[in-house]
Formats: sequence, structure tokens, C-alpha cells
Amino acid sequence: MPNLQEIRKDLESGLPVLIYDFDGREEEVDMVFYGGAVTWKSVKTLRTMAGGLICYATGYQEANALHLPFQVDILRSLGDLSKLVKRPRYNDEPAFSIWVNHVSTGTGISDEDRATTVRYLHKVISETKKDENEARELFYKDFYAPGHVPILISRGIERRRGHTELSIALAESLGLERSVMFAEMLDERRSMKKEDALKFARNQGFHLLEGKVILQGVIM
Repeated sequence: MPNLQEIRKDLESGLPVLIYDFDGREEEVDMVFYGGAVTWKSVKTLRTMAGGLICYATGYQEANALHLPFQVDILRSLGDLSKLVKRPRYNDEPAFSIWVNHVSTGTGISDEDRATTVRYLHKVISETKKDENEARELFYKDFYAPGHVPILISRGIERRRGHTELSIALAESLGLERSVMFAEMLDERRSMKKEDALKFARNQGFHLLEGKVILQGVIM
């Protein structure tokens, strides 16, 4: 059974947790950082030790407050581009919304630039709990698109069981803002296998949680 206090302490101190989804789904492990503790070193860690696409994710309620759509809904409204909307092999519609940069960044792609974008996204998401109108105004004033940080929106763990939903459920269960940054862990040619990710987690001193544990309510 995972130690909830240790996991929260790690996340708040800027350490990642690893999340494996499910056998028969993507069968991938993501490295997850808490949005409120992201630094340029977090981005570098994802880039060099995970290797997959570095994303920011939040909850549906927060995204709705900012009037953020799902990317598939945007594409469905664009004529021929709607033909590109297809279900992936694991049959869940993607969680992607739009890609943004913070207005203070340079090109937006450096470790520091992406960390800046994520830190300000976290600030906006936190603001949605206080004043949705102010949060929305802040978002549209301080960000531009397209950028280098994709925003993913949780569809809710009861509707979709991807890494977006699992990581957001984890943050919520720990009493943290629903705000995370993550990337898939890659190996040569393919995604890192669960067994190799377990060895990596032990060597690095990181927690690895499986989706089935989250669903069983051990950490919810």
C-alpha cells in the first residue's frame, strides 16, 4: 500500500511519481510532477529521463472555467479536418486541448520557458477556485497559442482511464491542486516496459503507482 504522506511530500518537494495505466490499454508509464512545484529542472528531468511528450494537465472543471475545448471538438468543427478524428487503439478519445506559451517566454521550448508556462498555468488553475472570471481573464491575457506546452483535460476517471485522469485523480486524492506536468517514459524504439520502470523507480527512489491501485480507492 502506498504511503500517501510520502507521495505528497515528494510531489510538493519537486520529485516525480511514476504512474502505469493498465495491462491491455496503453501499457505505458508516465513520469508525473506536481504543477505547483515545477522548475526548469523538472522539465529537464522529463526530457532526459522520461523522453516522451511533455504535457500539462488539469481537471475538467478548471478547463471549463477557462472555456478550454478538447482538440477533437475543434477538429470536428473544421470541415475536412474532422476526418482526422479517429479513436486510438485503446478506444478513448484523447485528452488534448490547445498548446500554449506564456507571454514572457522566448521561443517557448527551452526548459526554463516551458517551466515558466507551466508555473503560470498552475497559477491560473489555482485562481479558478477563487474567481473564475478573473482566472479566465488572466489566462487569455498572459498566454498565446499555438505554443510549446500542450494542455490536457481530464475527462474524469469514471469516463476515461488514461494517464491524464489517473494523475489528476492522484493529485485530488492527495489534497493538491489538479495541476500536473508529465511525459511518457520511453526506451529504445518503444515505450518503457513496466518491469523496467519498476527497476528505474527503485534505483531512483521514486514511487510507482498502478492505475488499478488508484481505481481500487487505495489512494482516492
